Amino acid sequence: MIDKAFTINTLQKLVQINSVNPGLVEGAPGEGEIARFIHEQLIQMGVDSRITDAAPGRPNVTAIIKGNGGGKSLMINAHTDTVGVEGMDDPFSARIENEKLYGRGSYDMKSGIAAMLAVAKSFADSKPDISGDLVLTFVADEEHESVGAAAIADEIRTDSAIVTEPTDLRLCLAHRGFSIHKITVHGKTAHGGNHMLGVDANVKMGLLLNEIAEFAKHLPVQNRHPLCGEGSMHVPLIEGGRSLFIYSHKCTIHTERRTLPGETQKAVETDLRNLIANVKKKDPEFRADLEDVLWRSPYEISPDKDIVKAATSAAESVLGKVPETIGHTWWEDSAIFGEAGMETMILGAKGGGIHEDIEWVEIGSVIELAEILYRTTLDYCS
Repeated sequence: MIDKAFTINTLQKLVQINSVNPGLVEGAPGEGEIARFIHEQLIQMGVDSRITDAAPGRPNVTAIIKGNGGGKSLMINAHTDTVGVEGMDDPFSARIENEKLYGRGSYDMKSGIAAMLAVAKSFADSKPDISGDLVLTFVADEEHESVGAAAIADEIRTDSAIVTEPTDLRLCLAHRGFSIHKITVHGKTAHGGNHMLGVDANVKMGLLLNEIAEFAKHLPVQNRHPLCGEGSMHVPLIEGGRSLFIYSHKCTIHTERRTLPGETQKAVETDLRNLIANVKKKDPEFRADLEDVLWRSPYEISPDKDIVKAATSAAESVLGKVPETIGHTWWEDSAIFGEAGMETMILGAKGGGIHEDIEWVEIGSVIELAEILYRTTLDYCS
């Protein structure tokens, strides 16, 4: 049985710890304090736990509850960092009102951490028999570069994994990925009065932006997934020119392409090169360079996998109904574990305000999540 009082108290303490990612907010404290808190909680339970740095000053916590041997192994995962708190009133209060707990990270995803620690306590208290190992990982930096999950994927292999990102107690079996590219269009510097000598890179970039706009308009129609919806593309950053009265020598944009399961990095790059080629056909003077900046793969798991069946059965027994199956439109660490060979799904608590000024989680759903994770482990690892 899940210890409800422990779960709520632990969630409050977790939210009261500032673990804003320093990669997102300069000078933010990062995951050190929260990692030590998690580690100490596990040690007090008698659970084998260790802290290792995924990068300097960016700690992961790993705990192992050993099985008797012969069964499938399961990793349950959560990230310990949060986005920033600008615009929030009292972001670390962890106040409770109307069965909701408020504060940065309450939903995304200290709710998952609290549920995982509640599962660990249930195993420590009741010592049920399982054949396979249960591995609990609490990782740094998911909100930025995912160095924590990457380090875990290099160190640990389990048969399956559950990432406890928020899902409102629905089973998330797929999510979108993303690709960031930098495109630099070249012009020629000249005095603003010497139009016959200058080539305006900003104006040239406008030609490419028109191509991108047309491509982005048709992309949702041509590119859809039953769980993740549609693909998308936009231009979040643009920079060009040195000064007034000077023809711009270059203009740079960054494109963000949200990808669906089955799409590849090569295909996305080919699309961009084709858009550049289209402009060059219309304007032979057009010159542009394309640079890969960041790729994060989309992910999907089949509903026929044993871990999905075990989680479905456990959720039905706890919730009294078969849980809905969904996909996420954003990227998550689950893709890293999936690419490492672990069959991975996502299951988390109910709440709202993810990355917003008012963030909250339904307390009851955190307890239900812990119970689902506990029953899933008993089934899958046996």
